[in-house]
Amino acid sequence: MWAPSNEETYFDNMDNKKNVVHIMPTVEKKITFTADRDLMRAKKACLLYAEKVDFKELIQLRLAEKCDQRRMYITTVDSASFQELKQDQSLNVTFAGFMENVVRMLKDCQAGKLELCLSSRETIADQQSHDYLLQFVEIRSFKNLVHLCLPCRSAPLNTVLFYINAALDATHKKLFLVEQSAQQLQMELNAQNAHIDQLNSDNAKLRETLAENTRQLTDKHSAELKEMQLALEKLNEQRSNELERNRRSIAGLQAQLERITLEKAELKTMHEQAEKRTQSLNEELSCCKARISTLKEQQEKLQTELTTAKKQERKLEYKIEDLKQHTLELQENIQKGNKEKANIAAELEAEKKILHTKRQALEMASDEIAKANQIILKQSQDLLTQKKTITWRTEVALQQEKAIKEKEKLLSMQEDELQQARLTIQQLRDEIPQQLESMRQFAKGLEEKYTTQILTLKARLAGGKENSSRRANRK
Repeated sequence: MWAPSNEETYFDNMDNKKNVVHIMPTVEKKITFTADRDLMRAKKACLLYAEKVDFKELIQLRLAEKCDQRRMYITTVDSASFQELKQDQSLNVTFAGFMENVVRMLKDCQAGKLELCLSSRETIADQQSHDYLLQFVEIRSFKNLVHLCLPCRSAPLNTVLFYINAALDATHKKLFLVEQSAQQLQMELNAQNAHIDQLNSDNAKLRETLAENTRQLTDKHSAELKEMQLALEKLNEQRSNELERNRRSIAGLQAQLERITLEKAELKTMHEQAEKRTQSLNEELSCCKARISTLKEQQEKLQTELTTAKKQERKLEYKIEDLKQHTLELQENIQKGNKEKANIAAELEAEKKILHTKRQALEMASDEIAKANQIILKQSQDLLTQKKTITWRTEVALQQEKAIKEKEKLLSMQEDELQQARLTIQQLRDEIPQQLESMRQFAKGLEEKYTTQILTLKARLAGGKENSSRRANRK
């Protein structure tokens, strides 16, 4: 277990009192006292003090019973005892955090979330002075939870006397202040009593003066009433005279009123006639205003129509100029088209002549081919006749071997010539259709070219005619 703190006497020393700071104000709290043997619980009203020392790791909690402040219990924790406490209860904070948590738990106790329980424990063999445990307990339905358990012991007589003397000094100071305030209040009461006496004497004097003033005022009022009665009598006489005069004046006024009513009726008739005339004049004015407004509107419409007509004339003039320019451009385009058409016609005629010459060349080639075919037929017929003569003259051939050999040479040469003629004919047969095909493609290309040019010219001419027709329609 932890050892008691060696600095408990630091708080009950007047020299160190300047460094002692209250962590929280003094609180009256119900503390639960329990005994281990009989497990008796009793709640007593106690005064709780929580203090610490500036610039030093030292805190003290002090409990004193309200009824008997001689029963005092002290819990002091310094750095050494905090280390033992930290090791025994497995705390995970520093001393500053420990102080903050203790303050928080004290506030929870004040709010009713936790309870403080002071339980006695048995004495140990080495007779330690800590014979109580101060526990911060959270009351639960199943089992109470002890958040912190601090060593506590009953305060020695010196500390009890020190704190009782401090409380007595504080009460003496309060009594001295109360006596001073009571003396000051007594002096103020005496001053107020003297002031009240003076006010009573002044009140008596004022009452006497009021009585004299009321007597004088009654005398004055009685005299004034008599004077007023006389004045009223005189006023009544004057009033009666004035009433008679008023009656006479009223009769004259009634005659004047009758005259005025007659004049008023005549004026009403005149006024009605004038109103009728004004109404007729107003109607005529309204008609004139309406006519003037219609005339103004017509004038404005005419002006707008004139302006629009002028604008249209200007636009038409601009359009006529544009159309003239367009017609000139179309004429130029037509002339250019005619020139292009003449050029194309000349080109077509030249191409036709070229085609005619090529056709003539082809016809001549075909004639030559026919003649060559006839020569080949003739030569083949000659060969047949010669072969027949050779067969017929086999017998003579032996005799005329030399002549035959010569003739064979001639035949071989003629066959070579025939072979060459056949090759040339075959080449001509292969080349002539290719040339014809190329000439046909060339003719088709020329026809397509000239047809596209003619179509474009026709489209241009048609577009020019449509534009001219549109412009004429716009005009």
